[in-house]
Amino acid sequence: MKRFRFLATLMLCISSTFGTEVVLNNQQPKAHALIQPGGPVIGLSPTCTNSSLQGAFEIQGGGYLNKTQPYALNALDTFDSFGKVTGTVLVKSVAGTITINIATKGTYHVKTDCSFTASFIRADGTSANYSGVVLDNGSKFGLTQTDPGAIVNLKGERNLVKP
Repeated sequence: MKRFRFLATLMLCISSTFGTEVVLNNQQPKAHALIQPGGPVIGLSPTCTNSSLQGAFEIQGGGYLNKTQPYALNALDTFDSFGKVTGTVLVKSVAGTITINIATKGTYHVKTDCSFTASFIRADGTSANYSGVVLDNGSKFGLTQTDPGAIVNLKGERNLVKP
């Protein structure tokens, strides 16, 4: 009996570590969800929609444009919960050339799995397309630029400071 109890305990420890289930005596497993910090719930259907992104977000990040030009960006954008976004690139650096206060507008679409796409057009004539994920119940997101030659990652966090 001790050997069985030891093996059963070992199986439960291993299964909880790897997020798997152990079914004893042909019992049906109960529904449950695995929650990953900062991400969607795995095992249950996420409930993300365009309204998951609503309000003002501070966005910052960088990488490379055309695979060689260092790039950095800080922006403040407002998502309207209906798929439109407006804002300002506060500062942008491309290979050391600094540009400030660039008006921005665009669109976004959030899928039920909390992934989303966004397209921005800036007043300086540049544009950018992204794929990302909504995090922490819509208080944060991560974006990766999808335009050819771009190696850019951005993060956004809800701006709690009211103007």
